[in-house]
Amino acid sequence: MSDEKKKKIKLKKKKTTLSSLFNDNKFLLIFSLVMAFIIWVGVSANNGETANYPISDIPVTMDLSEEAENDNLNVVSIDGIPVSEFTATVRVKGNSVTVGSLTKSDIQVYGANLGNIVTSGTYTVTLMAKQIGIKNNYDIVSLNPSEVTVVVDRNITKEFTIESMIEVSAPSDYYKGNPDFSIKTVSVSGPEQSVQKVAKAVVSYKTEKELTSTTVLSGLPVELLDENGDVIEDDALTIDSVEVDATIPVLMKKKVPVTLICENKPEGLNMEEFVSIEPSEIEIAASSDVIDTVSSINIGTLNFNDLSYGKTFVDYELTMPEGVRNLNNIEKATVKFDYSKFSVKSFTVTSFKFENVPEGLVAEYSPYSNVIVRVIGPKSEISDMTSSDIFSVIDLTGASIGNTDVNLNISVLDHTSCWVYGSYQLNVTVNDAALVSSQTNTDTSSDSNTNSRTDDTDKSE
Repeated sequence: MSDEKKKKIKLKKKKTTLSSLFNDNKFLLIFSLVMAFIIWVGVSANNGETANYPISDIPVTMDLSEEAENDNLNVVSIDGIPVSEFTATVRVKGNSVTVGSLTKSDIQVYGANLGNIVTSGTYTVTLMAKQIGIKNNYDIVSLNPSEVTVVVDRNITKEFTIESMIEVSAPSDYYKGNPDFSIKTVSVSGPEQSVQKVAKAVVSYKTEKELTSTTVLSGLPVELLDENGDVIEDDALTIDSVEVDATIPVLMKKKVPVTLICENKPEGLNMEEFVSIEPSEIEIAASSDVIDTVSSINIGTLNFNDLSYGKTFVDYELTMPEGVRNLNNIEKATVKFDYSKFSVKSFTVTSFKFENVPEGLVAEYSPYSNVIVRVIGPKSEISDMTSSDIFSVIDLTGASIGNTDVNLNISVLDHTSCWVYGSYQLNVTVNDAALVSSQTNTDTSSDSNTNSRTDDTDKSE
């Protein structure tokens, strides 16, 4: 094939390809748009037509001097509006295409004469505008407003305890407590002169419905009041928490006696004549499921062995069971003792009885051993008591061979209103029974000075 013929074939293929593109609708659409944009740019660039156009909602920059900022001064309002919300309007003139594409980010409006402000107060400030974008073939022809009044002050934060102005009621046989807020305090921030107007932060709520159970009020607004009790409405103030939840305790009321547990109390002692508790009863409050389980408030235990003659009172903490409130707000109860018909007497005890002597052991105490025991009781009983009325037991449960001081269990026989005051010990020697002579074992009895295992079965007094 000749070269000329080959060239004709190639040319024909190129024409066919280009022709097919212009027959494609998608290609034609894209090509038309591109060409239209190129033509529009060219026309606009050579368009000498001008436009006068306003640009609104331009924020205002208020920069104080370094000295003022170091003193924590700020412009807090412009014409009575917070700086963050104040805007200005600028009118521009220039190429219609350029002016039409301008936005508020292309222009800055600022306070021009702030450099001399170094103290808090109210000032008149001139506003000015300047171009800050890359577009510059236009002019700023006007600014509105051109002059403003600004307030300069320090921003401070102050904390306030939330106070209740909640008005609710409960039936007379119920206790209504003070509201418990989910947040106890709020922080109020803003210009110093605004914050200083705040006297307190409160939560208000009112209902005529009587409450009969603990109630939670959700989403209550926190209000700021001035010293006259009026609500403060100042946009310059901010609160870290604008709403709180309030829990109002509403409980059932009940009066219950105050009681005392007694240890080692004489069986015949008339407690009502000798012991009194102040207060004898208190008023409590609790939920319905708890209050039914409380019949008294126990303040503790009195051990008569620790009660000395002439001790006229003992104080006990008045502790409430879980979920119970003390409506009388009394922190302690006083147990008083009336000794007007009582006296104290000392007795020398020389006879002691062993009990629970371990198998294979014997115990003894010195024949010269004696213990002086103090007994308290009604005068009519104490007067005719003797040492033989004192019964002393040495419990050797778990004892081992050796010499040791052992606690004595002392009681008063036949005088049921008397008690032994104090604790007493006796020195006892415990030996191996196999090493003790047969004569000693034979002579041992329950009331002798040397006692063996056989004493454990002798219960006679």
